[in-house]
Amino acid sequence: MTPMVTQRVVKVFIASPGDLAVERRAFKEVIDELNEGFGDGAGVKFEAIGWEDTLATTGRRSQEVINQEVDRADVFILAMHRRWGQEVPDAKPYSSYTEEEFHRAYDRWKKDSPPGQERSPEIFVFFKHIDAASMADAGPQLQKVLDFRKSLEETQQVLYKVFAEGKEAASLNLKTFVELLDRHLRAFAKGDLPKADAPLDKVLLPLAVIEEVKKAKAEAEAANARAERLALDFAEQAAKAALDGRIEEARQAFAKALDGTTNLNVLCLGFEFFNRIGDLDEAERLLRRCLAISGPEVQTADTAAAYGNLGIVLFTRGDLDGAEAMHRKSLEINEKLGRLEGMANQYCNLGIVLKTRGDLDGAEAMFRKSLAISEKLGRPEGMASDYGNLGSVLLTRGDLDLDGAEAMFRKSLAINEKLGRPEGMASDYGNLGIVLAKRGDLDGAEEMHRKSLAIEEKLGRLEGMASDYCNLGIVLAKRGDLDGEEAMYRKSLAIEEKLGRPEGMANQYCNLGIVLKTRGDLAGAREHWRKAKSLYEKIGMPHMVKKVQSLLDDLPPNGGANPE
Repeated sequence: MTPMVTQRVVKVFIASPGDLAVERRAFKEVIDELNEGFGDGAGVKFEAIGWEDTLATTGRRSQEVINQEVDRADVFILAMHRRWGQEVPDAKPYSSYTEEEFHRAYDRWKKDSPPGQERSPEIFVFFKHIDAASMADAGPQLQKVLDFRKSLEETQQVLYKVFAEGKEAASLNLKTFVELLDRHLRAFAKGDLPKADAPLDKVLLPLAVIEEVKKAKAEAEAANARAERLALDFAEQAAKAALDGRIEEARQAFAKALDGTTNLNVLCLGFEFFNRIGDLDEAERLLRRCLAISGPEVQTADTAAAYGNLGIVLFTRGDLDGAEAMHRKSLEINEKLGRLEGMANQYCNLGIVLKTRGDLDGAEAMFRKSLAISEKLGRPEGMASDYGNLGSVLLTRGDLDLDGAEAMFRKSLAINEKLGRPEGMASDYGNLGIVLAKRGDLDGAEEMHRKSLAIEEKLGRLEGMASDYCNLGIVLAKRGDLDGEEAMYRKSLAIEEKLGRPEGMANQYCNLGIVLKTRGDLAGAREHWRKAKSLYEKIGMPHMVKKVQSLLDDLPPNGGANPE
């Protein structure tokens, strides 16, 4: 007789003001779907609790009944957009019932728990994306939401996520919320949640761009241009906050700096910030403003820079055709102006696009053109990047010798160490780790990847951290550490999703599919490989589509169902 399996019941409460009714309905659907599939396998049953399920009780304040639900929740979810909630007289000292519910859960979480037990309830806070223009002109309701976001960042105790970052259709915006909710509840059930005391993400912005802002600010003060000086002042404050890891404060300061400004220095710095935190829509919007100001048809350095940066945004989104078109426009302008440095940058960017497509010969030709210019100009930082990119081409070809990929990476590393460029050093360490792993030197490979990861974490470079986690997963795979391998791929995937990088997401779906197949979860493997294939098709990477299709073809023809 098969013994009955006892399921752990997890009570989940959602709090939100009235402008997220669609998300509240989706919350219950996510709970039901989790229980139908994941819950059974994990021995967990999620129970949705909240105002929709709370029965009216005669003679008692309805909020008191809701507060009892908050008190018995294992997971408390707060979702917010533009509204803070209706002002209520019987919630003092709180200004809305939603705020009262959050603090009731938070106060319980702060209390000391018995030794060896996790604090309860687990708190997830999700904010729906707010565009910078709305932040700059926030009314009373939205301003309270923005102030609350900053207060969460300052405490460093409750992590929060922003969902629906973009202008997608409402159905896709809802999809991002559903995926976020699903992922967090699964992680809670499995005990895989990140620690709330993790270091804050820092955003390092280009020093040259910051210096241009300071210079423009001094000029505006001399000219008594009050409005321009104010915008530059906010931009400078935002850059400092970003460097200190106060990302929410930086986001709101940039919103004020960018509101109505025509200063290209401010717009350029704003682009760098929003691009690096993964808000690609805002980054693109700022570049379009730059083009409108500088003139999309004029042959100027500002226009060339805007087109080049647009290419970077489109590449990140996986639009290789669009990216190539932008880089070629930038290259054409730089060639007419005789701007060798700009030409080198665009040759490099075009090489990256071609390598992504699998055109290694075309990529190598572009990187060598860039290197020739960097050598002519005596630009060591450019030479280091070119050596690193050439090394990546040789690595893909399998040329690992001292005259091949390793030689290029070590040339790059020597320059970056001399210049004191930690970002470049991290990339070189990571690439050398890949070479060593392919040679079978797993200890050496892990040492290199961990050196790279330590630098990327210090810099707060999410893109680099994602690559390092992936590379460490590959090392652990060669060692046979399946649990460690999966954990690294999932860390990498979480960052790629945050940055909205389809190629990175596809790579990790592919890797996780291999892990799941090894575990015998054929349905899970098929699901991940289909996601990877779809993304590779969207990006335009036929060689990777073919590779993933071969993995799918090797699965049993039973729909990928798991064996009994």
